[in-house]
Formats: sequence, C-alpha cells, structure tokens
Amino acid sequence: MNITFSGNYAINHQTFGINFEAIVNGQSVVCSVSTEALQDINPSNAHDTAQQQFLANQSSFQAIAEQKIRAGATSPVAITSSDVLA
Repeated sequence: MNITFSGNYAINHQTFGINFEAIVNGQSVVCSVSTEALQDINPSNAHDTAQQQFLANQSSFQAIAEQKIRAGATSPVAITSSDVLA
C-alpha cells in the first residue's frame, strides 16, 4: 500500500476541525481531525486556532491517519481525541 500526503488541508466549517488529504494507491482519501483531537494533542496550545494546532502537529496527525488507513479505515478517516491520547 502506497500512502503519501498531498499537504492539502482545509478547515471543516461544520465540525470546526481540519480535513487533510492522503493519497492511497493514487486515490484521494479525506482525513478528518476533530476539534477535540486538535486541542488534546498538545494541551498547552489549546487556545491556538485550528489551523495553528494542525500545522504544529501535522506529522503526528499524518502518522495516525497512515496507521488507520493501513488498518483498513476508509474515507473519511476520522481522527478523534482518543487517537491522540492513546
């Protein structure tokens, strides 16, 4: 399985989280980070914007997404608070 990340991301205005793109075997897969996961991954930065929190921890979110995709998760791949606290 070939997994890369395009670097594309956007604020999800419905959930106030962040969506970012993984490319899995040439196909686009949406990865969705919840607001709680953004705040819980680094509690000292909980007052930063969603974009700031995502960018500061982007590699961690990508690693979590890759692990979930390899385990069989399909689009959208949801990253929640329980994923970052594990």
